[in-house]
Amino acid sequence: MTIKKILTTLLITCCLQNAFSQVVLSAHNIDLKKSRDYHEILTAPEAKNHGVVVFASDKNTVTALQYTRVLYYKDSIATERPDADEYDFMAGYSYNENGQPSAYWASSDYKKIQELHFDFETKTVTDYNFALPFTNEQILSTFSENNYFYIITLPKLGSKLKLYAFYEGRYLLRLLDFSAFTFKDADNHPTTLSKLLGDYSVQKVENAYTPLPPAAAKVKLYVSEKAIQFTFDQNPAYTQIFTVNTSNYSVTEKVIPQLIIKEGKSNSFLHNQKLYQVTLNDEELNLSATNILNGEVIKTYEAGKEDTITFKNSPLLEQTGDRRGNEFKNTKKFLRKAAMGDAAVSVYQTPNDIMVVTGSIRNIMPAGDLILGAMMSGATIASGVGSGDMSGMFPGNNQNVYFESLFDDSFNHKPLPQQRLAADYIGQYIAGHEKAVSMQTVFKYDYYYVLGFYDAKAKKYVMVKFQDDFVE
Repeated sequence: MTIKKILTTLLITCCLQNAFSQVVLSAHNIDLKKSRDYHEILTAPEAKNHGVVVFASDKNTVTALQYTRVLYYKDSIATERPDADEYDFMAGYSYNENGQPSAYWASSDYKKIQELHFDFETKTVTDYNFALPFTNEQILSTFSENNYFYIITLPKLGSKLKLYAFYEGRYLLRLLDFSAFTFKDADNHPTTLSKLLGDYSVQKVENAYTPLPPAAAKVKLYVSEKAIQFTFDQNPAYTQIFTVNTSNYSVTEKVIPQLIIKEGKSNSFLHNQKLYQVTLNDEELNLSATNILNGEVIKTYEAGKEDTITFKNSPLLEQTGDRRGNEFKNTKKFLRKAAMGDAAVSVYQTPNDIMVVTGSIRNIMPAGDLILGAMMSGATIASGVGSGDMSGMFPGNNQNVYFESLFDDSFNHKPLPQQRLAADYIGQYIAGHEKAVSMQTVFKYDYYYVLGFYDAKAKKYVMVKFQDDFVE
């Protein structure tokens, strides 16, 4: 085969790969009126994958678009938008037992909530208004999960959190009591829950691929069908895991020790009852997995600055914002740069493997950003997970230093060729459709991911399906 034929074959293969990685599921006409300052879109997948409702709003009107189980457009209902002088934005959604959705509008301080409940069977919209009894409470997190809309707040006094759960015209208030537990800061001095949560923001981890920036948070929130879990990594000696049982709202604690190294940075990621922990400095890196049910360390991987990292499946990479990445030549240079940032580890479940992204992030000043961008402008990176187009996944001035690894369920390394993730293809798609894509959201649905966005020029709401190369 001639060189020309080889190149032609590679080009066709690459184009086919990109084509098969994305499928347009729906493009429905909807005209959002001016001004764009009032445009909002909230995508609401039903927890059991029975369909999706998209709430699209302009200054005067809210339209609920209903989609079937396979995400074909089915129906819509339009109603008047809540008063813009009282309600600033759509904050979340819920579904009732019959699969009928609600959208929640909130004032900027969340003290006022208006629920719009859409009944597609009767074609009616019912509104409910709530005046929340916040008393010296800080909003920690708001999210929609398990078909409820939740608000978690931190009262300024005491060691309790408040959990507000909204569901078709009512809400439940539960107290999460942490008073039986002790807390220490990064210097191992006694502190309080209130002080820690005041110092560190709470990052909710989605049931999907998690980029390093959110994974680097010191306090993370995980929500499953039966539990709400918090992990605290402010103290480099250990990870504290607090589990809230959603049947009785009791709180239990487990402490998983970290490997302590001199001037080390550490963090963790909770996945499928296992805690993955990373600790690093400019001399060494350690990656371990622990079964949180019995506290047993499953396996630990180590690498020094003079070593080759044998448990990686990608190059050692650096990426700033959506610029093209740069590859480190050796472990020593990688660790030197990684030690400048905050340690981070992220875990993603593929059909056959566990993909772990290990490294650090830091925020750099714009001037340094420009210099680094010029240095990296000619770099070429091999294709693969994360080393493909990750634009949009590492926003702003975040500098990410990382590598990817594949493991089996027992945390044994699998030296397999890299595969591209749906996240790679989504970033590539957004970069290639920059003028068309606005108000985009990405959500996991069944075994694939959906990018939803508003095309203002075409006046359509579009949903595009993407999947990992791991999916057969």
